[in-house]
Amino acid sequence: ATDADAGVNGQVHYSLANFNNLFRITSNGSIYTAVKLNREVRDYYELIVEATDGAVDPRRSTLTLAIKVLDIDDNSPVFTNASYTVCVPENLPPGTVFLQLEAKDVDLGADVNYRIRTEEALQHFALNRHTGELSLRQSLDYESFSDTEATFTFLVEAFDSKGTMPPGLATVTVRVK
Repeated sequence: ATDADAGVNGQVHYSLANFNNLFRITSNGSIYTAVKLNREVRDYYELIVEATDGAVDPRRSTLTLAIKVLDIDDNSPVFTNASYTVCVPENLPPGTVFLQLEAKDVDLGADVNYRIRTEEALQHFALNRHTGELSLRQSLDYESFSDTEATFTFLVEAFDSKGTMPPGLATVTVRVK
């Protein structure tokens, strides 16, 4: 802002009429964030900037500055359940889908992919990397288990294929009946 008056009457002072806890303005009118902004909480602000002169009865001018908060990859995918338990009858044919996993990533443009993290589970189960469908690689035989539980427990993960954050994890327990 400029003021054509001479001396103190022409000195311009800046202030923010709102969001003083989030933004700050310097004596030359530069605006900075005062805290880290989180797009997932709020992605747009209308900041009201006021310029006043140094007169005894100051003149004022305001403008509204639109601020759009851009997204960064700062969230890991999160499964809808921390653990899944499913009962599967023995002798189902290979390829049978028996569980649908789902994870969400609140970052914009996230491409959530899935994989089985526990190596031993890969011989029995397949996880569709794009859909989260868990299926059988081979038929399961109840009598082949030495314990009476007849269960498999393993870890699955969801990750953003375009991101850098650690994967989200969930536990899957498959009970063979």
